[in-house]
Amino acid sequence: MKKKYLLTLTLAAGLLTLTACNNGKAIVESDAGNISQDEFYQTLKDRYGESTLKELVYKQVLSDKYKVSDKEVDNALKQYKDAYGDNFQSWLSQMGISSEDELKDILKFSLLQEKAAKDKIKVTNDELKEQYDIETKTVKARHILVADEETAKKVEQRLANGEDFAALAKELSTDTATAEKGGDLGELNPDQLVREFTVAAYKLKENEISDPVKTDYGYHIIQATKVTEKKDVKPFDKMKSELEDKVKQSKLDSTTIQKAVNEAVKDADVKINDKDLKDILKDSVETGSKNK
Repeated sequence: MKKKYLLTLTLAAGLLTLTACNNGKAIVESDAGNISQDEFYQTLKDRYGESTLKELVYKQVLSDKYKVSDKEVDNALKQYKDAYGDNFQSWLSQMGISSEDELKDILKFSLLQEKAAKDKIKVTNDELKEQYDIETKTVKARHILVADEETAKKVEQRLANGEDFAALAKELSTDTATAEKGGDLGELNPDQLVREFTVAAYKLKENEISDPVKTDYGYHIIQATKVTEKKDVKPFDKMKSELEDKVKQSKLDSTTIQKAVNEAVKDADVKINDKDLKDILKDSVETGSKNK
């Protein structure tokens, strides 16, 4: 379960409240002396002001341009609840999230960022066809993962010479979780795989072996051990919107999201009046300009 940004709204709300009523009144009184709202606000600003204000600006700018429904937030929340099951509350505590409502605020902000990023991602017709291929079948596969292309080509040659795939996986694969099982991955879940691997695996016919496939993990040699066509799949033309969203989702990463947020900030012409924090968006605005 992955999300790109987590926004702690409790602190942000506190800073905004203090800003609104920042008038020097004492919020703590004692025989040792008083603590004023000014002192308290300044301490919070010094420690957390830059990151908190930046996140608040991002949220305000994105909320003005994109909309996230309660249903979308509830669906995202359900994914976390399903993933963690009985450990959901423990996970919230470990993350420093005080309640479901706070998590929903965080998820809403995350979805806003994703929408901004998806708005900038282009999808080709070939990518749509690749995604349709993924949607129309189930694939069981095994793989051999090695560190470099030279080794991958040697593995490819040994397989071409008739050596056993499972034996080579046990001997050479750097994927320790599957090597002892002959590289067996079971039925593939596209949502849990990197895009390059998924596209290559779902193009294979049963028992066919791929060319070396490069990912961030290294080079994979993939064999489809069982391919089953799904029944009652909608025609390609009726799935285009769904396919496009799934391709865009597969392309999301922190860099893509940050670039989209930077462009939104640039377009909104944000001005910060606090002299200590006036330059916190400088890098974002400059990056947004370069991305145009």
